[in-house]
Amino acid sequence: MFNLPSSTLVNRKIPKNKFYEKLQANHHLKELFTNQVESVIWKHKLSKETIRLEPKEDIEELQVFEIHLKEKVYSNELLRNIDKAIPYPILHVLLFDEQVKLAIAYKERNQVDDNRSVIRSYYESEWQPVDDFRFEVIQGFDLKAVYENIIRNLLQTKAKPEMELTAILERQEQINKLSLECQRLEAKIRSEKQFNRKVDLNMELQRKRKELNHLLEY
Repeated sequence: MFNLPSSTLVNRKIPKNKFYEKLQANHHLKELFTNQVESVIWKHKLSKETIRLEPKEDIEELQVFEIHLKEKVYSNELLRNIDKAIPYPILHVLLFDEQVKLAIAYKERNQVDDNRSVIRSYYESEWQPVDDFRFEVIQGFDLKAVYENIIRNLLQTKAKPEMELTAILERQEQINKLSLECQRLEAKIRSEKQFNRKVDLNMELQRKRKELNHLLEY
């Protein structure tokens, strides 16, 4: 699937109670793990020692976790809590019934507590058959570049390579927000009975679409 060197392989099952202890889990979180997760396997560790990629800034390691699901539908809260428990970036490999998808969060090290991270948005692939799935993890000359390029490759919209990742992610958030606004306006237009109100909504929709198309151009 990833064609990573054997030196990175960990292949260790992480008991669910380890997450409960780390997160001081309440009943709701334990129920989330019980209902949605079959097992969590720490599959690979990318670090200076395992793959000879230098750490950069606060990216010292990158983990690859396999999450075997009990059903294809899962909660992002599940991933968020796993990310809370581990201070390093995690590439989540979600598996269900011979299907696979990837998910990764944009995480920043907490300025107050080095053992915690601030978790921003998640970026995901589509579900695909396991046998057909290929993803190039190692793209970059240091661990930060590898991490950022994984996120870039999972973005819904592509961006110029020279753009800073933070600028790309901000643009993606604006695109997502405008897309939702357009969908809401389209729904309002369909249900609106008054002609004048329908015209006003349509004009607003055209303005939002223009903003969205402008963002998609670069």
